[in-house]
Amino acid sequence: MPSQRSSKPTISLPAKKAKVGAILSGIASATPGVVQIGSIVPTMNLLGSSGFIHEDPIEDSDSDSFHPAPILGPAPAATSTSAVIPSLPTVALGTFCHFCLDSCSPPHQHECVECGAIVCEQFVARSSGCIFINTVEAIKGTFLCPMCSRTAKGEKDRPLRYVFIGFGKRIKVKLAWPMAIVNLSLESMKDDYLASAITLEAQNHYRSHPENLYVSALRMRGAAHMIESRKLAPGIQFCHRNIVAGFPPNVFVVVDTHSDEFSGMLQHTGGHTGGTNATITEILKAYLGKEFVTAMKASADAARNDTTVCKTFNGKAPWCDVTAKARGGRRGLFMVSCGPAIRVSHHFEEVKALVDSDVVDFVLAFGGSGTLPSMISNTVRSFMMEMGVFGRKDVWEGLCQMLATSNDFLEYTTAVVVYSSYLTGQRTVECRQITKDSPGVRAFGFEFKACATPGCHPSAADMRVFNKKGRVQLRCLKCGWRSAWVKTDQDNDHFQRVHKIVAPTLFWHHFPPSTGLQNFFVEVSKPNPEAAASASTTVSAKKSMGHKGVDKKGKGKRQPAADIKEDAQMIYISDSDSDSDAPMVLD
Repeated sequence: MPSQRSSKPTISLPAKKAKVGAILSGIASATPGVVQIGSIVPTMNLLGSSGFIHEDPIEDSDSDSFHPAPILGPAPAATSTSAVIPSLPTVALGTFCHFCLDSCSPPHQHECVECGAIVCEQFVARSSGCIFINTVEAIKGTFLCPMCSRTAKGEKDRPLRYVFIGFGKRIKVKLAWPMAIVNLSLESMKDDYLASAITLEAQNHYRSHPENLYVSALRMRGAAHMIESRKLAPGIQFCHRNIVAGFPPNVFVVVDTHSDEFSGMLQHTGGHTGGTNATITEILKAYLGKEFVTAMKASADAARNDTTVCKTFNGKAPWCDVTAKARGGRRGLFMVSCGPAIRVSHHFEEVKALVDSDVVDFVLAFGGSGTLPSMISNTVRSFMMEMGVFGRKDVWEGLCQMLATSNDFLEYTTAVVVYSSYLTGQRTVECRQITKDSPGVRAFGFEFKACATPGCHPSAADMRVFNKKGRVQLRCLKCGWRSAWVKTDQDNDHFQRVHKIVAPTLFWHHFPPSTGLQNFFVEVSKPNPEAAASASTTVSAKKSMGHKGVDKKGKGKRQPAADIKEDAQMIYISDSDSDSDAPMVLD
């Protein structure tokens, strides 16, 4: 009689369990199966604290007000919610490993009782997973992630209780949080490269939960804004449904069109010739519509008013915040145009007004004169996923970390970000530009046009950049003026490095650039009267005393102190970018 085969495969385990320090690096792929909400993802608390009811969305369709009153209000008490909303929609965010970001599901996922980190386990031999299959002791309330195993009480210097074969550091938390994307592009453009790239990227992240993603593509053409804005009706319902469920969605709008070279306004009708232009505010008001903008505001308010608190199994705060206040309600605008629409003064004020008036939370635009969608598509879609899928809280920090490792497009253009932040409970708006220092092309990534020679007004082509041993100098080909040498490996009064180690050639400065910034090389090239007088006095004293360094003819064998000290250190000027008295001048 043939022997019966066991249903379980035979697995050979290592002779010794891995220690905490012996963590190998590996790359894992997504695991199949149905995913569920993780144990530290809030469900009932969010439903009770962030419920909203729907009221009449429009009071006057002909109103010119771009910022209508919110249409949603706080939900009633938990006992009466069922009377208003018979059944709350359920939202599944998925569960992803905090180390490798792969999707996982019970029983092949484990939650740390100290920090709340979720770690995935192999479901079959040689499959993806950070923990080797069947090596975790199934004792509820005792699992510790590799990082907490180093610091937890009574666990220090002890070997891991399982075999860990994945990454040894928590990266970030991925969630399929509800997200709405609106791609607004000019109809006469040749292709939809940018919109297609963004859509494919989003669908890849939401392939397990497509119901949490809403994508709409609108076309800008003559007398079509009313028809196009009606296409966003499903998006309005998408926002309201997720707000009621306690998961206010993140909303991102991408505007891809041409811009006028002189006025900076965006084209919304016609082709390369014969088109009409408008400001970004007018375009959003016409094509998004009053209802959709109001739904965006309601989503942001729902996230800000959320009071959910998450705790781990041991009653401690988790290492990451996955509440609606930290993950939802973000509104972003990506402005992509072939011309520098944001570098024109009056149009920049329109962009800044969108953030000042709380229509959007941030605006990312590009200051180059020839920005193509293929050049910046990776930046746009990556930053969108960082904010919406991976829950990046700080706009500026997230943008700097992303550009520190992917900044090739800054060789041809610049990135301008206008964003809001909260300091001491007050909402403030910051405007900054990120540039890349290009030796021989652009000093600190900025195009300087100021010359110290009176009456000389050079063009950008007349100012040449020369680099030598970590220093940079400007030379005017029109009059022959040369600036002082300035160090490029350290910060100064106007240019700050984005990341001193990873990206030492990336600099940021306040935007619009101040007069002091534009005259930076002129100011640092001015002689210092006090230093020159001191050096002259010292040399004269040495001559009169018969110093051995001075011959009988009175000619010193050593260089004057002023020449030795020249540009030995960075010269700082008192004028700063934040000077409110300085006029706003855009390059």
